[in-house]
Amino acid sequence: MNKEASKIIGFLTIPWLLLAIIGPHFMSSLLALFSLSVVLQLFFRLRNPIYATLFFALLFQWLAINIKIVYGNIVNLSLEEQFSFYQNIYRLYDANTISNIGLICFSSGLFFMTKKRMSKLTIDKIIDPNYSVRKILICYLILTFGFSFLFILKNYIPGLNTILMAFSKLKWGVFIWAFVYANYYKRDLKLLYIVILVEVLIGFTGYFSSFKDIIIIAFIGMLSVIYQIDTSKLFKFLLLGIVTLMLGLVWTSVKMEFRDYLSGGGGQKVVVSQSDGVNKMISLLEELTLEDMEDAVDDLLDRISYIEFFSITLDNVPEKIPYQEGEIFTNAVTFYFKPRIFFPNKGIIDDSEHTNKFTMLGLVGGGKASHSIGYMTDAYIDFGPINMFPFLIFLGAIFGYVINMFFKKSKTMFWAIIFITPFYFLISVYSFNMIKVMGNMITYVVPVYLSRNLLYKYFDKYFRAVKTN
Repeated sequence: MNKEASKIIGFLTIPWLLLAIIGPHFMSSLLALFSLSVVLQLFFRLRNPIYATLFFALLFQWLAINIKIVYGNIVNLSLEEQFSFYQNIYRLYDANTISNIGLICFSSGLFFMTKKRMSKLTIDKIIDPNYSVRKILICYLILTFGFSFLFILKNYIPGLNTILMAFSKLKWGVFIWAFVYANYYKRDLKLLYIVILVEVLIGFTGYFSSFKDIIIIAFIGMLSVIYQIDTSKLFKFLLLGIVTLMLGLVWTSVKMEFRDYLSGGGGQKVVVSQSDGVNKMISLLEELTLEDMEDAVDDLLDRISYIEFFSITLDNVPEKIPYQEGEIFTNAVTFYFKPRIFFPNKGIIDDSEHTNKFTMLGLVGGGKASHSIGYMTDAYIDFGPINMFPFLIFLGAIFGYVINMFFKKSKTMFWAIIFITPFYFLISVYSFNMIKVMGNMITYVVPVYLSRNLLYKYFDKYFRAVKTN
């Protein structure tokens, strides 16, 4: 039994049950609590950066499935009153139920492949005092600005974007170590917090709200260094959670107008300078009102929650469209092993087209917008409501196997954590289509795994406070 997880479950149970009793969806609330309890029991570990990474990734999936269950209990709103595309109220609850069971299955597969080597890991066993907090932070900053510059070149060099996206994720592994070292040894904490603040401010003026990434990694870092869950620790988590929520609401309030300004109304691209973007954001924040923030609550919930397309798909598959018998998963895997130079007729990934096929909603796509149906919905379309569950166990096991591979094959634990931390972004993907879930993993794992020893050979020395032979 996981004692720390049991503390949190015990802390949540009574208020959760009270809300469930007075709320509009009692049984769904119980299932949401059960799936959260499973994730907590399997992956909530203190001072274990790998399991902290996996826990927050799965927690984000859980939020995508259940956030409107929780919110509905608080404000007494049923699911059908919270979704704009509502067609069949029973299908919303079906999608929620299937997704919670699917999350349990995926988590179980992931745990099965990682528990032997990683479940008992603690930071005290793996931290190496020969590394320098300041050097790690400096390397993180170099990576951040270096990749920002290289991304400018992606439009001029074919195929560069995929490689850059893979290696740019490594900066989060570097940052997690910066956070852990600074808090473990109580060194350069001011520098760490300055870096976090600057990252949040810069991320707040970008197109894709990247400010949330460093906050999430900071959450993972906090869980990696604390010894026990007590009142002060819960307060810190709560405070950081409130700050994240407020930033999310502010961003949601201004993002439509801000993104339209950045792109010139021309899709998901930035056509103005960063200074102009900053000035526009400042003007939007000055005009922000409390009413705008209140309106943003529903928008933010819609952005996080992602069972609606699943519920609509349940109406169409298999009654109007047959199960795909694994075709979606097969295409998702093979797509990335077919270089366009050898397969010139290979199609492009259009999330909205895929979503429209199975929801029949006629959503706008073609680069102007992107509407994903979600990988769990794809699993249902491929295998049906029963066979999708063993498939999701298998899918979780695939991710666990790859994580275990990095764990075993890395030169040091320092580098294992660097390579594994980006899996937060590969696993917290309930809303991603299957082709992107598999594609993101393949395009990250293949180049990084093949170059892992070279990265260690040429860059490890720059992280160290003392030279090694």
